[in-house]
Amino acid sequence: MTRKLLIGFNWLAAGVLSIVLLLAALMPTDFFNKEDWAKPVILIVTALGFLLILNAIKKACQNISARTYRYWLYGIAGLILIAQVWVAVHFIDATRADVYFVRNQAIALAQGSHRWTYYFKVYPNNVNSALLESVFIKLLLGMGIKAPWMILNLLRFAWIDTGLLSGLVLLKHWQHWRPSGLLLMLTWLLSIPVYSYGVFPYNDALVMPLALNVAALGWLFVNKHGWQRWLAGVGTWLLLAMGYVMKSNLVVLIIAVLLTVGLMVVLDKTRWRLAVEWLVGSVVTLGLITMLMTTAAKHNGYVKDPELATPVTSWIAMSLNPDTQGQYHGADFYPIRNTKTQAAKKKMAAESIKSRVEQMGPLGLVDHFYQKLGVFYSHGDFDAINLIAQWLKAPSRYILHQRHYKFWALLLTQSWYLALLIGSIWQLFTQRKHLISTAMLSLVLLGLTAFHVLIWEVEPRYALPLLPIIMLLGCEGWSTMPALALNFKRRLAVSWVLMLGALVGMLNLMQMSKKVTVNQISIAMQGNGAYFTPNTLGVKTRDHFVVQLHGEQSNQLVLHTKSKNRVTIVVKHQGSVLKRVTGQAEKVQQINYPAVHAKQLNVTIINHGKTPALYGSGLLHFSNDTGAITKKPRMTMQWNVNRVFKPKNPTQKIKLTPNKSIAAMTGLFLVLVLVSIWYRPADELNQRKRV
Repeated sequence: MTRKLLIGFNWLAAGVLSIVLLLAALMPTDFFNKEDWAKPVILIVTALGFLLILNAIKKACQNISARTYRYWLYGIAGLILIAQVWVAVHFIDATRADVYFVRNQAIALAQGSHRWTYYFKVYPNNVNSALLESVFIKLLLGMGIKAPWMILNLLRFAWIDTGLLSGLVLLKHWQHWRPSGLLLMLTWLLSIPVYSYGVFPYNDALVMPLALNVAALGWLFVNKHGWQRWLAGVGTWLLLAMGYVMKSNLVVLIIAVLLTVGLMVVLDKTRWRLAVEWLVGSVVTLGLITMLMTTAAKHNGYVKDPELATPVTSWIAMSLNPDTQGQYHGADFYPIRNTKTQAAKKKMAAESIKSRVEQMGPLGLVDHFYQKLGVFYSHGDFDAINLIAQWLKAPSRYILHQRHYKFWALLLTQSWYLALLIGSIWQLFTQRKHLISTAMLSLVLLGLTAFHVLIWEVEPRYALPLLPIIMLLGCEGWSTMPALALNFKRRLAVSWVLMLGALVGMLNLMQMSKKVTVNQISIAMQGNGAYFTPNTLGVKTRDHFVVQLHGEQSNQLVLHTKSKNRVTIVVKHQGSVLKRVTGQAEKVQQINYPAVHAKQLNVTIINHGKTPALYGSGLLHFSNDTGAITKKPRMTMQWNVNRVFKPKNPTQKIKLTPNKSIAAMTGLFLVLVLVSIWYRPADELNQRKRV
């Protein structure tokens, strides 16, 4: 009976992913739509092409020596290392929104300040993130490193890669190491979310690998003895506690592990005494870590204010807004935040919950949960494509062509995600061995899905801890699927179908690229200070600041103000005046100037009014140019610099992506697919000769 229960968990998870597969393949544009999407038929054809390529890789892995296979793994591991180091060095996030507050506070703590901003009174859940980051910043500052962001990127990648190592341990245990180990490493190498979240300085990267880490350490705890067993046990305790104190939604991971331990005792997979010892250790560790973080917060000057903190019910109320698909919405959040007492906040949230549930009714709620499921799961990039809008450092080629790169990254990532979902569904429906570890992963998947879809606010990045699970199950599913064996006529038929699909897809992409007009490119920005508690910088008579551009061509500067004062704005490059405008501040906040390749612009604002002209600004603890941490924070003007396209001939348009790129990508994809279809390993050829 218990074995059937484990299989039932896997089937239920497979059922959820089956719905997700339909949403991700047929209607990703219905949810959280900020991207340039190819049509569903292109996504599906590309995913099928990937499955054919993976089928050929699987055949190849089965027909090489163990030594050669090992060399292949070393080669992919080397590529992963090179790619991650390159990204960590060349992409430095400038932080926005919540990350901005966490980084500023972490720097302040590292420099000895015990003052906490109002943000953390309202969002106490991010206090631990600031404390943890401050430890690393303080250590690196003590080593004389004033701009530690590249090193923190490398550390973040190293931590994320523990998920890959844990996945490889599980695949080795599941006895499908070949080819599933190579396929998982290949998936990791090609995963856009791994790279995006590797340079995103928030706690998402911290929790991303936890489910696989706990599963792998749990297997070692059960199957090893002596010091190895208890080292693995302590590892699980620390990871579970750390995950919970950093992101409270990972209580579902703790629940999933506790259920798994109970099922193992019932199935006689482990001794009840060992299970009790592990349980006691995990409870004690969770209590100690929680107490440690609370003490650290108090030691660093943080004091909770119950009247300012937003109640749990406010997030539930926000999640029930049918107009926003349950996503964060300022119009829901700010009225509750601005209410003075905790009792009044709870009352307002409760009334909102009640009215929305009554308004939607049973059928409306079901439809709303369906919408939230789509937001949570339907995008295979997990919002990685649009995760970072403001960079301290990024390659010029990426900045100038970022919409082009994002389009291709999204198309390929979504198609690979579809292939992973197919593999995961297959594995969950057919798994009959190693049910304990698989069921634990299924419980995590079901728990986190239920938490965000049924209860909490939803965003694609909240599903990030589930991505490594889908990667692992998908690669294992690809390995256990029956190999596709085609005779000559079927190979020919499949080849013609894929060639026709590629041709139709290429023409469709060319037509889409022609219709999508790129009117402007964001070259650089300083947008900090606009979120949560908007800041302003008062220009009394004159203010001068420098805009760093690193050589990219631009022709527009945008400032942010609602001031009615009469001002003059002068934009200079290398001492020459590019543009001088005079007028009411809010009407001359967009300044167009002749296109110029500039490493920096010098901007002067002259206020002709009797009162200060207020401009949007942000308080920064680091240089917006070099990223170096400054001794004191300084107020920095908000600005955007763009390259605006105004072709002389109205019929000329800047395309989303050039036709030659579409043709080249289609040709490369088609070659790989056709080679995969017609590839026949040596043993298959020998078998045919014997016949």
